[in-house]
Amino acid sequence: MELVGKFISLIIILLSFALSLSAGEDAVLKEAKKAFSKKAYQEAIKKFTKYSESHPSDGVSFMYMGYIYEYKKDYPKSIQNFRKAAELNLDKDQRKTVLLKLALFFNYHQDWNLAAAYSSRYLKYDSKNEEMQKIYNRAVGNRGNPGANTAHIQPLKPAEPKHNEEKTVHHNKPDQDKKDNGKQNLSSQEDGSDSIKPSSDYEKKVAANPTNDDLRWEYALALFEEKKFDLAEENIKILIERNPTRTRYHYKMGIVKLRKDDPKAAIESFEKARKNPLSKDTNVFFYYVYLNEGLAYQKLNQLDQAEASFKAAHKQLAKDTPLLALARLKHQKSSWEECVQNAEGAVAIAGQVESHMFRFICLAESGKTGTKLDSSFEKYFQFLESNFQSPTKAPDKYKIGFLRLARHLTALGKENTAEKYFASLENDTDVNGTREYLFYRGKNLFYLNKFDTAIPLLQKVPNSSAAYYLLARAFAKKGDLNSTKSNLKSAGQMKDEYWTMASKEEDFKEFLKDSKFVDFINKKGVETNTEVPSQTPSSSVKTAPPVANGTGTTPLPSTPSPQKNP
Repeated sequence: MELVGKFISLIIILLSFALSLSAGEDAVLKEAKKAFSKKAYQEAIKKFTKYSESHPSDGVSFMYMGYIYEYKKDYPKSIQNFRKAAELNLDKDQRKTVLLKLALFFNYHQDWNLAAAYSSRYLKYDSKNEEMQKIYNRAVGNRGNPGANTAHIQPLKPAEPKHNEEKTVHHNKPDQDKKDNGKQNLSSQEDGSDSIKPSSDYEKKVAANPTNDDLRWEYALALFEEKKFDLAEENIKILIERNPTRTRYHYKMGIVKLRKDDPKAAIESFEKARKNPLSKDTNVFFYYVYLNEGLAYQKLNQLDQAEASFKAAHKQLAKDTPLLALARLKHQKSSWEECVQNAEGAVAIAGQVESHMFRFICLAESGKTGTKLDSSFEKYFQFLESNFQSPTKAPDKYKIGFLRLARHLTALGKENTAEKYFASLENDTDVNGTREYLFYRGKNLFYLNKFDTAIPLLQKVPNSSAAYYLLARAFAKKGDLNSTKSNLKSAGQMKDEYWTMASKEEDFKEFLKDSKFVDFINKKGVETNTEVPSQTPSSSVKTAPPVANGTGTTPLPSTPSPQKNP
């Protein structure tokens, strides 16, 4: 806090200076600063964004947006904008202030790699600042310990995930390093080059000083950063042989094993790490060990053990990440109510899009409606629409909700948008053969009048009265009487209500003009060879009678509710 107070005056002076609008300043920037000074933040964001588009090398707009989101208490977006500003053109005082904020933030969140990087850069401008030197020394000393790689901010450009997505669970891995901290969108300078150099810089030094454990540790961390996991493992093994009780070595070995898809070995390393917990910030240490251990158990499909580990992590630190991990796990087990509870807890703490996704999915699966479902649907849907032009480009972790999202869009009458999400799943072998996918995509295509595409999908749905009835309607649209009768008969044999629905079905309007088809419905699919006499004024065609309910007649819905499985 002393360090923060020391720089309050600097920040005030900086803002006052920046707000004094010079005559030659860009008009858009002037308007943006004016809106900022009036606390009209939404307008200011629009203006600063417009300015940054025409001045892509200027960091001042991102700096101001960092302040705006800080005032709005949206700290992830605040830090993302400060990080962007730090890589662009700023004057000396502005850069010092931005680096100060970043160093303090990552120091507080114990992201030692980034704390070391930003404090090192700050010290280039103020090398005698003792408080910043303490932050740097602490960060360098703790690199590689549990808590060194947190997942507290979202990527700045989520529309470019192709270099950093994996097929494993994401948000419950605190070792996500570059991925979850958004480094993939920043220069290599910010990727920690001030604190962790390329592994090639260490090779000769390690060869010349093979007994220097600190140097080998830095080398191992650099290898890990570069995803050279085999070499990282070799060097960590050497360190463990020399110092078998060193916690950070066993913890990092566990993370390496996870990255090498060896969860059983990872669990063994985490257990060894727990035997000698860090004396400082013990709860933080256990939090990250349990969190990664839960992931390892989940990879082994040992879901009860995974659940216990995630709960233990949350007991250490009441953060949203273990709750999100539990929601994911409960979704995997189809435990919808428990999934909702954990997702709601995660939403209340941080409100990540992934948390909203699981709350939406599991509320819908449990048949719930209301503001919570609507709110999470909107958060999830708008995030996808805003960030991914094509659903196929979205990270795998968001695709978990695509099928339920598409179903919901169909129910809302947004069939074209729904088809976009259905289509993105057609090559997913875990989804494209399921009863749910076949029926609901077929249904959506039916409502789009794409009968030739809908029919083959619906024909693959086994023993579904709803699918048979949709097929009857689709064939009726195509004028195929025999196929209409065949599928209507199959639907009616499974659920008698479909005969009543058929007598009122608009799609059968043309066939209902035929007395034989009416007779087919009245006799519930029983065909007769008796000739129907020619119509006379006294022998008009009778349609199937409506079902009496005591208060009049109410036709049944033409298809089951889209919220239920076919």
